[in-house]
Parts: sequence; C-alpha cells; structure tokens
Amino acid sequence: MAFTNEEIIAAYQQYGSVWKAGKHLGLAGQTVHEKLKAIGYKLASSKWTDSEIEELENLAQEMTIAEIAHRLGRPYNGVALKISRLGLGNRYGNKQKVKVPRTGEYTKDKIKEYLHEIDTASVKVTAFAKQKGLKTETLVGAIQRFNQPWWDAYAEAHAVKPKTNCPYCKTEFYPLSHKQEYCTRKCANEARTDNGYFGGRRRETIGLAERICQLCGRENVKGLSSHHMIGKENDPNNDYLIALCPGCHQIVTILAGRNFSGTPEIWEALIQLVLIRKHGANKDYKGVYCAVDIEMLTEDPEASE
Repeated sequence: MAFTNEEIIAAYQQYGSVWKAGKHLGLAGQTVHEKLKAIGYKLASSKWTDSEIEELENLAQEMTIAEIAHRLGRPYNGVALKISRLGLGNRYGNKQKVKVPRTGEYTKDKIKEYLHEIDTASVKVTAFAKQKGLKTETLVGAIQRFNQPWWDAYAEAHAVKPKTNCPYCKTEFYPLSHKQEYCTRKCANEARTDNGYFGGRRRETIGLAERICQLCGRENVKGLSSHHMIGKENDPNNDYLIALCPGCHQIVTILAGRNFSGTPEIWEALIQLVLIRKHGANKDYKGVYCAVDIEMLTEDPEASE
C-alpha cells in the first residue's frame, strides 16, 4: 500500500516513533525512517532521553526485556544493550543456598538434637559431621535454615580471620580456616565455572538476580541459564548476558541454528502448529491466523527508535 509523504509525516508526528508509525500504517519502521530521511524531514533525536533512561531504570526492576521494549517502543536488543551498558543488570543477589533434604537426617527436630550434642560435647561441626556420617556442607546448610543465630555465634567463635565478604556472592561470613576464600564450597565451584566461561561476569546477567526468565517472563525460576544474547563467539568480553529458563534456553539455541530463522512464512506456520497442538483437544478451537513481520535493523539498535 502506497502512502503520501504527508500521511507518513502525520503518522510520525502522531506517534513520535518510526516503529509505532510503521505499525499504524502497515509498514516496516525502517521503511518509514528511510522515507522521512529521503524527503529531508527532521527526525527527533534517536538518542535515549533522560526521561527514557529514568523509566528504563524503574522498569528494569520488575519487567522483562521484552515487556520494557514494548513499553518504550524500542527493539529488544537495543533495550538489552542499554541495560547492560548502564549496569542495571549488575545487581548482586539470588544467592543459591545449599540444597538441604527435607527428610531423613536433616529435619528440624534432628538439627535441634545435633546442636544439643555439639554444645554438650564441645566439638566442631566438621568433626561431628564426620562422626555421624553426615555431609558437612549439607549439615551446615540445615543449621543455617533452622537456627541461623546458633550458626552465626558458632562461626564467630571459631573464625580464624575477621569477618569478610565472599568475593563471588558478596555475602558476609567468618572464615573457619586459613584457606577458606568463599562463603561455601558451592560458591567456590560456581566462581570457578563463572571465571572459566563467563569471565567472572555471570552474576551481571540481566534477570538473574530477580530470577525472571527474559523470554517467557516466569518469576522465581530455578536453574536459570546465562545466555550470550549475540553468541559466545561474538561476545568475548561477556557483555550481553540475559537469563533464560532451561526450556527457553533450549528453544532459543535450537531455533537460532535453523535455516528458516529469517523467513516470516515459516515462523507463521510454526506459531500456528504450536497453538494447534496446544489447543487441538478443544472441540471449539478452529485454528489461528497470525502474521509475522521481520525487519533486520541496519542502525545501531541502542540508538534506533
């Protein structure tokens, strides 16, 4: 469908964005941008405004990248890059505690019994765990869950060095040996993995601290993966990491490797097949129609409208 220059200018003036104007007109945002530049129309600055950045900082606390992109009318990767460059993804938190069995030798009653024995015999937790055939780290995790004050007092009394911050999770702890560098063995293992594959930057992953998958938007997700948004091979400094749940991470990885990734017709068929499979048992379900418009941006996505 052809539009006059006046109609394109009017749509742009009304919506203030080439992408929103394009959606209104049924054109690609890039097409609107090129037509306006061709006629010499002065475009609003494509730079992020102070008000946009302020809104981004607020939205980044509770929304996924996709939701923010929709709200601001900007491309997904432009929003992700801006969050990374502003350091909004660098929020420490989401400390994964040691997994403690809820039955057997680590119940609340058992821990109460163990603590009484430890106090009575005045033995160290490590020695007690060895005597009972228990895993020291799991025992400590159970003590911290059911009686944190007892553990705090014990750790302070047996510390060999002053209280310090764990270099990985930033949690304060008392080192119980001269070799102890991290708060837990789990933290030490995660730090080694992080340094080896993510350059020590995994905890800066967008959505990891909040435990929100940046694709499906599910909250409090266990087992989130740090995904290199533009590929590990294209991001040697590990600058652009987003959190994906295991299922979404697998989907993105598989689909990114398929040859049809740039073909709208196949994406349309795929979406229809997925929804048909999901709702096929519903006798009232008559199918679905969808239209996919793929536009490969040629500008810096962080600066584009």
